[in-house]
Amino acid sequence: MLRINDYAAFDRDNYYGGDDLGVKIVDGKTQFRTWSPWATGVYLKVFADGTGMNLVESLPMERHWTGVWFVEILRSLDGYFYTFSFEFHGRREETIDIYAKACGVNGDRGAIVDFSTTNPKGWDKVKSPICESPCDAIIYETHVRDFSIDPTSGVSLENRGKYLGFTEEKTRNGEIKTGLDHLIELGVTHVQLLPVGDFVTVDESKPHKAQYNWGYDPKNYNCLEGSYSTDPEDPKKRITEFKELVMALHKKGIGVIMDVVYNHTYYTELSAFHKSFPYYYHRNRDGLFSNGSGCGNETASEHLMMRKFIIDSIKFWATEYKIDGFRFDLMALHDIETVNLIRGELNKINPNILMYGEGWTGGDSLLSVDQLAFKWNSYKFGAVGLFNDNIRDAIKGGTFNAYEAGYVSGDFNAAGVIKRGIVGSVPHSQLDTHQDACWAYEPTQSINYCEAHDNNTLWDKICISANHQEENIRKRMDMLAAAILMVSQGVPFIQFGQDFLRTKPKILPVGTEPNPCNIFDENSYNAPDFTNSIKWGRKAEYFDVFRYYKALIKLRKSSKLFRLSTKEDVERCLRFEYHDDPNLICFSLRDEDECFYIIINPTQEFREVWVPEYIWNEGMCTICCDESGKAFREPINKRNIIVTPISMVAVKRVLN
Repeated sequence: MLRINDYAAFDRDNYYGGDDLGVKIVDGKTQFRTWSPWATGVYLKVFADGTGMNLVESLPMERHWTGVWFVEILRSLDGYFYTFSFEFHGRREETIDIYAKACGVNGDRGAIVDFSTTNPKGWDKVKSPICESPCDAIIYETHVRDFSIDPTSGVSLENRGKYLGFTEEKTRNGEIKTGLDHLIELGVTHVQLLPVGDFVTVDESKPHKAQYNWGYDPKNYNCLEGSYSTDPEDPKKRITEFKELVMALHKKGIGVIMDVVYNHTYYTELSAFHKSFPYYYHRNRDGLFSNGSGCGNETASEHLMMRKFIIDSIKFWATEYKIDGFRFDLMALHDIETVNLIRGELNKINPNILMYGEGWTGGDSLLSVDQLAFKWNSYKFGAVGLFNDNIRDAIKGGTFNAYEAGYVSGDFNAAGVIKRGIVGSVPHSQLDTHQDACWAYEPTQSINYCEAHDNNTLWDKICISANHQEENIRKRMDMLAAAILMVSQGVPFIQFGQDFLRTKPKILPVGTEPNPCNIFDENSYNAPDFTNSIKWGRKAEYFDVFRYYKALIKLRKSSKLFRLSTKEDVERCLRFEYHDDPNLICFSLRDEDECFYIIINPTQEFREVWVPEYIWNEGMCTICCDESGKAFREPINKRNIIVTPISMVAVKRVLN
């Protein structure tokens, strides 16, 4: 077994900083470079196709400086495929290039592509949307297949479940807008796509077979997943079609965020990383792989060439595909220096590119906690966002106890944590409790959510924890949860379909007795379309809920006061008011130009609340958002407002 005893010393001697690893077509010639310092030989194989016995030529590569191997072919090989064979003391391992930017079906061979031939018409003319602050973003998470695979999507049959499903306009389910038109109607600013990088567990060669996975089983990090293409056999097709997706959203002013999974590889010994240079790219001790991901291994971002790979990969996606943001899966497994370096490189490309991730691991890591990009180390990487699990669990109840209620469903003890979430989890002079929920360096770090692809949907969680309540009461709970997210400082994040009570029904094994919990799928990573697809009929059924979410988004966009970017501004502009009922949350947002007063009533009773005198005396007041999302333009005649059960009221001061 190859063994490195001191990785820092090894990296000092063997680091390669060039930007030319992989394959490049330069002046009509095709150049190949790969890095493997301890290989005794490396061989290039060129193929005519992505699979099969069609070898065109095999060439030895020449070792250059710091472990780089090189070979040049004196013609363009655009349209061909290739692999590398690494020799270690007589033993050879053939694998795809870890730097491959395109691949054949199922990702076993790299594809040689002239990317200038992959741009759809108009690609160079369409600009990325401008997002001046992360707090201006309203993020909508979805899966490419879920988005349009259901017949109710109105998307053409050939594009259902594909990248191109995002490009069709005027799709309808009856009178209801679906697909791209739905995104525009709702008003979100960014769409976050579950992983679209090439992953393992869907067989791309069988596009008509019923297959599903979220995509957290990565294989090739710079290649697109082929099962979302209309022709997985053609490497350029998936590239062009994904660019068409990006372009379609950009034309409508919507940014595209990629969910990236650099923290582990699906395969370990069989991964391209391990075959290229055994044990280097994974964290290990004496050949035993660290499993902080819970998936059998974790990558070693602190090793300089793994760090370089991640940074190079992110830069490639950001520039070639005009990506507007990156969501890092299990980001805590990456070391803090790497995370900061990535943020720095993105700033050079476009400082408005969003970057955030999960501030936790999936298990214990060999890297010390003080080096991990963990939520509690947030001050060390303050320009990077983190998912706020505190506000998530306070709103709806503990994620890992389906029957546990939250603030909106009856646990009013969570009010203190909710207040911490409302200020963006930054320090605030009026809050001296729940310090464990005060972790953010700035409100821009706090990604506020109560539903994502993981675990039960918000609606399913409420149906379990409040199963004794009537549906109308549960709907109000869902809508109040959304209201809290939209009036909180930080970055709101919702899952696709949350705005019309998305549910994930579970197919129970024969003989299983249903109960309020097991009829829902809380881990649908490989569940069928029956569970995961967007059922657009629910938008018509719960159009009042959709309309409320739309109104909340409009309210948030209407004023910078809901989108403060610094803790100093939060301290200056946000003030809590105290009510006789401690279960209510009341606060003002005001500056020199505007003033809002927010009242949150989680109880099932009407509550009378007085508008503070300092707001009332400075101008007329109107209700700009009530429990139905409708605005009352007539001035309020009395300072006391009656707030309906399980609802939020936003009052706006109107200057004379």
